[in-house]
Parts: sequence; structure tokens; C-alpha cells
Amino acid sequence: MPVSPLCLKDLCVVAGDRCLLEQVDARFPEAKITVVVGGSGAGKSVLLRILAGLLPQQGESIRWSGTIGRSETESERPRVGIVFQQFALFDELSATANVQFAIDHRPKRVAGNPKSEPVSWNARQWLEHLGVPLKTSVADLSGGQKQRLAIARTLAASPDVLLYDEPTSGLDSASGRLVAELIRETQSTYHRTSIVVTHDYETLLPIADKVLLLDPQQKDLIEIGRDQWGEIPERMVPVSTLEDDATSAPAKRKSMIGRVINPVLETTGGAVSAAFWLPLDLLPIVPRVRWAIRFTLHYLRLVAGPSAWIYLIIAGLIVGFTSTYFTFRFLPFRLYTQPLLIDELLASIGFALYRVLVPILATILVAARCGAAVSADVGVKQYGGQVDAMRTLGVAPRAYLLLPIVIAFVIGTPILESLAFYAARFISMVAFTASYPDVGPYFWEQHFGRNLAGDSPWLHVGWKWVLLKNVVCGLGTATIAYYQGLAPKRSASDVSRSITSTVLWTTLFVLTVHFAVALMEF
Repeated sequence: MPVSPLCLKDLCVVAGDRCLLEQVDARFPEAKITVVVGGSGAGKSVLLRILAGLLPQQGESIRWSGTIGRSETESERPRVGIVFQQFALFDELSATANVQFAIDHRPKRVAGNPKSEPVSWNARQWLEHLGVPLKTSVADLSGGQKQRLAIARTLAASPDVLLYDEPTSGLDSASGRLVAELIRETQSTYHRTSIVVTHDYETLLPIADKVLLLDPQQKDLIEIGRDQWGEIPERMVPVSTLEDDATSAPAKRKSMIGRVINPVLETTGGAVSAAFWLPLDLLPIVPRVRWAIRFTLHYLRLVAGPSAWIYLIIAGLIVGFTSTYFTFRFLPFRLYTQPLLIDELLASIGFALYRVLVPILATILVAARCGAAVSADVGVKQYGGQVDAMRTLGVAPRAYLLLPIVIAFVIGTPILESLAFYAARFISMVAFTASYPDVGPYFWEQHFGRNLAGDSPWLHVGWKWVLLKNVVCGLGTATIAYYQGLAPKRSASDVSRSITSTVLWTTLFVLTVHFAVALMEF
């Protein structure tokens, strides 16, 4: 496939009530490096996300129109890869697996183009060629090695256009120059159309073949000739400087009120929306079954791993002990009522633990503990750009996130609830035997499960109701945790807020489910 340019025609971008770009025509030449510069708040990141296909045309806060294609007359988009500012690597995967993920999801290339021959490399070859250690975990890689790994993963997906998002942000001048050299070397070797979005023009201008200035005053992308590069600092005016004087006091008050109210509305609406769209969202097309299995196992470890087992077993021990010990300890008129009621009380305790107490306690704890863990995992992926990385690699996040999360909860919740019940059952026997050693565990065994005995020795009476509550609670917890984590994250506090919202909404959902099912069950 020949190297493609990227062309914009009549591009208009509106963020909120502010126009960023108006009727813009621009061309990013093939197999060249184009550096896009602009002041703070000018809209560079918005433009990059539009070019990468990450923003819908009619979004909630950003709307855009126009044509993005291979030429001024062709509307077909070239395939775009992006090297994120935060690298957006999958931390739970190895360096090799990160690259393999891109290889497994890239489109088929047209044979016969010598410039696309490197796409036939395997993951190991990509890493060796770009100098990334094979045996070092992603978390232990240096910043430079992570950047090389991010470039290797992006190139392995075989994009036509390569985007770099603030590649030198936060680096000193020496490190910045090394990154600039890496970008130039990458472009020279793989001949991709490269677009670098940055405010660090001093470091990246030396490698530029073309420079475009995003001018917020003219709302245009203006080409800066090489002989005018020295004027760039004077023309990079922060947008806040332009708007401070024009912003009225009522508008500022409205903005402040919006920042307080909007998160509440987003949280409430997100929970309702999650329940409404779940049937459609659970019908994803899984691109690769082995990757779906891999993500499912990851979330199974997160939801029903050893720590969750210990957590639910301890909870079961507590509820089993308290329900048994204190029932007999504070029995009214104990000397008279105990001989008459001891067997009935044991049967009632067994019934209550199996059908009511343990299911409620276990599903609430699963919702709080596991829901928060999954929301944090998805939230970090959203904040760190991993969700966007999936999208640029042609993968819908619900295929490898929502579906595995739902499977993990639907499988994990009944298992964890069962562990809690059998722990409660065991400690109930211990507590009863300690209180009544003359009667012993045989008497407890006879009566504890009397109201639960059914036709099958393995299934208690009412097991379908218990399973229904577990599955519905797991399904709802999974959905709420996913959507809360997937909501836009602009800062680490947004991740924390989504975790808090997940605990709130999942526990409320679980209580509602138990109340509704109890009306039908009993």
C-alpha cells in the first residue's frame, strides 16, 4: 500500500461555545514530518484526537465537521496510529505481548510494497530493532524504553499515518533531543507520514519538514515557512490570555456552578445509562478469542482472586458466628424456651444464612470491593490512554473490557458467595458445639440444613433464587463499574471519584435487587 498523505477539507471544530478551527484546509505530506505547534489551550490535543478518530463528530462537549481523507477529493481515511504522551501501554501485559496485541489486530496489507515489508516482523523482531528489553516488565522500563515500546506497538499495527502527542513533554533538553532523533530515525526507516503535536517547538523544529501553527485568533492552521520559524514564539499566544478579558462575571459563575453540578449529573445519568444500554453492549464482536480469554482471566483474578476468597471467607465466619452465638446467647427465657426451640432455631439459622444473610452480605462486599477494583482498573486505563490505544488499534473497548468484566463477575460472584456460606456454616457448627458440648455437632448437622434439604444432596432448596440474586448482582456491579471507569478522566481525582461512585451505585443496586427478589421469593 503506497504511503498516504493526510488531507483536511473544510474542518470546523467547536469546543463548548468556543470555535477552535473554522473552514480549515490543510495537507500533511506523505512520508514527511509535520510539526503542529500552538499556544496552551489552542486545541492541539483536540485536533490530534480528531485526526486519530477518537472523537465523534457530535460529541457532548466537542463537535466537528469537515472531511479527513487521503487527498482533497478522497474521503477514505488512512489508518492512523498514535504514540501517546503517557505511552498508554498495557501494564498487565509484557512488552512482547503489547506489540503482539497490535500485530494481531492490524489489517491485512497489500502485498508488493517494499516500504511495508517490516510489518511482517514478529513482536520479538520489533522490540530488538527498536532496542526494547525483552525480559523486563513494562513497569520496570525506563521512560525512553517505554517510548520505544510505544512506537514499536504503533508501527506493528501498520498505520499509514503516525501521530505523536507531546513526545518531549516533561523531558529535559538533552532527553528531548534524543526523542526528536528517534522520531526522525523512525520516519526515515519506515517512511510513514508523521504528525507531531507539541508546544516544544525548539526541540522538534530541527526534524520538521513542515510546520503548521494552530492560531486561535484566526481559527486556522497556518503554514509557517522555514524563514519564519523564528517568529513562532511571538505567535504562540495562550488562549487564556485572549479570553480572560472577554469572559463576563455571569459566565464565570455559570462555569463554577457547572463544575460542581455536572459530576453529580454525570454520575447519576451514567448509572441509569449503563443499565439501559447493557443488552446492546453485551453483544460485542470479539476480534481475537485468545485475547478475550486473556482479558477475562485478568479480571477473574481481580474479582475472584485469593484476596477476595480470604475477604469473603472472613465475612462468612463473622456472620455465621454472630447469627448462631448471639441467637442462643440472648434467647428470651432461655431455661424454658431453649429445650423447646433449639432444633427449630438451628433450622431457621441455616435457612436465614443460606437464603438471606450470606447472599446479601456477600454481594454487597463483592460490589464494594470488586466493583471498586474493576472501576479503578478501567479508570486507570482511561486516564492513561490505554482505552484510546485500543480504539486506535481497531478494537472496541467493550470487546476486551466490558464482556470479560461481566463474565468475571457472573462467574466470580456465585463462587465467592458460596465460600462465604460454607465458612458461615462451618463456624456455626463450631459455635454451637462450643456452647452445647453435650449435644455435639451431630445434632447441629441434623437440624441446621433441615429447611434446605431437597431432592439433590448437592443442591439446597431455593438454590435457583440464590443463584439468580448472585448473577443479577454480579451483572449490575460489572456494568456500573465498567461505565464509571470508562467515563472521561482528566485527572487522578476523576479516577478516585469514579471509584467512590461505583461503591455507592453498586451497593444501592445490590440492595434493590435483594429487596425486589425477596418480594417474589417469599
